[in-house]
Amino acid sequence: MTATETFAALEEFLRANPPIDLATVAKPARGQTEPATRSLPLTPRAKAFFRRTTVESIIAGRGAELRPLDLTYKPEPATVEWVALTEVDAVRAACQRYENLNPYPQFDPNDKAYKARLLYWVATRAVGAERAFFYRAFSASAELKRKKGAAIVFRDGPFEILEDQIFLFDDHVDCAVFRDYIFVLRRGDYRRIFEQLEQVRERARQAALALNERVPIANFQDFQDACITQPGMADKLIAIERRDYFDQLSYALLRPVIDEFELDIEVQERDGRPHLVFRSEPTERWRILRLCDDDYLKSVMTEHRYEVNSKTTTG
Repeated sequence: MTATETFAALEEFLRANPPIDLATVAKPARGQTEPATRSLPLTPRAKAFFRRTTVESIIAGRGAELRPLDLTYKPEPATVEWVALTEVDAVRAACQRYENLNPYPQFDPNDKAYKARLLYWVATRAVGAERAFFYRAFSASAELKRKKGAAIVFRDGPFEILEDQIFLFDDHVDCAVFRDYIFVLRRGDYRRIFEQLEQVRERARQAALALNERVPIANFQDFQDACITQPGMADKLIAIERRDYFDQLSYALLRPVIDEFELDIEVQERDGRPHLVFRSEPTERWRILRLCDDDYLKSVMTEHRYEVNSKTTTG
């Protein structure tokens, strides 16, 4: 079954309104290796909210473009990315761990240590042996009491200070898992809750080294540090390494682009070789990456020059 067929099957599965169970998940406590999990008992109204949230997250993807997950590609807003469940160990392990949420102890709103480590919530919806999993980033900041000031509510006339412990849940889902596929709806939080950013950073670190071999950068360490600490720059650098022209990249290839587009990129001579100079200011830090990613184009029709932020190869 293809990803497209599975996504359609998930929508059909949810139409049967299967029951829902919810749990919160926190990072492992000190000295532990497994994440800490607490089930979340829900009233009928609360269950209805999460049923609606999970259903609407999938319905919102109806008619969207489904494409394989590619961490180096910047998806358009109406895009649902997918990846085989077997390819992401962290998600596969989570689904195996949370097939049944009933054995887990209940969430204790007074457990400050657990709340400080909160990472995400997981919802399961099951009919017989068939299950769908939904994951959403969730942190201690969701607790209303952590914010300064007082919460007041309108009750039968006067306003009253609210003393109850309140946690705010939004109506988003970061990813859904059904059968053999993970459907990524919000890539940033999906990567964060499943700790994939470190993998991206390592790939970016290696890509920076490979780029520096082809196009020397005078202050290379500053460039590499910036790329591995900013996810957007890391993604773009990894994308550059995967371009079909990467092995041919050189200063000689880039110099005409710098000249034609009058790019403000400093060049220094070191040991007889030209080196690009990286600038870390927010408005300038992307220049070397954009240059190497062939983001500067000239229209054949109008001869106007453009800087693009997304490209799809057509041939």
